[in-house]
Amino acid sequence: MRNVMLISSLLAGVVTMSVYAQAPAPAPAPAPTTQKPATAPPATQKPAGTTAAPRRAPTTSSRSGMAITVTSPRGATIAGVQVALTGPTERNGETDASGQVNFPGLQAGTYRLRFSGDNVTAFEREVIVRAGQISDVDVTLSAAPEPKVIVKDAPALPQGPATSASGPKGQPVTYAIGELLEKEYVGKQPRRETLLSCSGNERAAMIQLNEPMPERLYENADAIYYVLGGEGTLLLNGKETKLGLNGFASVPRGTSHSFLKRGNRLLVLLSVLSGEPCEQPR
Repeated sequence: MRNVMLISSLLAGVVTMSVYAQAPAPAPAPAPTTQKPATAPPATQKPAGTTAAPRRAPTTSSRSGMAITVTSPRGATIAGVQVALTGPTERNGETDASGQVNFPGLQAGTYRLRFSGDNVTAFEREVIVRAGQISDVDVTLSAAPEPKVIVKDAPALPQGPATSASGPKGQPVTYAIGELLEKEYVGKQPRRETLLSCSGNERAAMIQLNEPMPERLYENADAIYYVLGGEGTLLLNGKETKLGLNGFASVPRGTSHSFLKRGNRLLVLLSVLSGEPCEQPR
């Protein structure tokens, strides 16, 4: 009996081992993949074989020049003014009836302008012309000063009666200067001289000045000036002296002198000459 049990145990162990031997082994787990999915090309990527279009520089106009207008201090245009242009491009021209002259086609750079003419005071100005631009140049020119006038005596008269050395006797006169000035007002004229009296060797006049009085010189007459209105400057032998309202000046014969006004007010002078026959023009 004991032997039978031993044999049964051995057979059971063999059957169990056979079952384990026939069971299939489990399949290995698949290895993780490292391959990355294909990505689309960047949006800015250009197809092969194409090139980028070259960038163009912004276009600029090469047209440069000057447009010049010449006027007087009162704003009136001045024709016939000679304009000389020196610099990278040299030009010459003359203002037309509208006081204008144009210089087109100039190179960029710094230019020197010179304005001249018979009726204007010469003037120079520097102007910068930039590429592609038209430079507007407005210039105000002063009137040319009047030439100096030297007043000289007439040739000496031949010897004769004593009465021949002086002018005729005049008439007594009186004036209200304010009323006379209103009647004889100079307006916009450069100057005006009104004769007040003439008798023997004495001559009196009222002088109104908007612009300088030309230089005067009396070889045989003394001059006296009295300021009736405004302010002025007396040029006496090249020296300047300021004279205000009620100012007085005595100018000996043979002395060069002239007047010009100061400020915006009209300069009004009382002028008295003595020593020469008054009928001589002044």
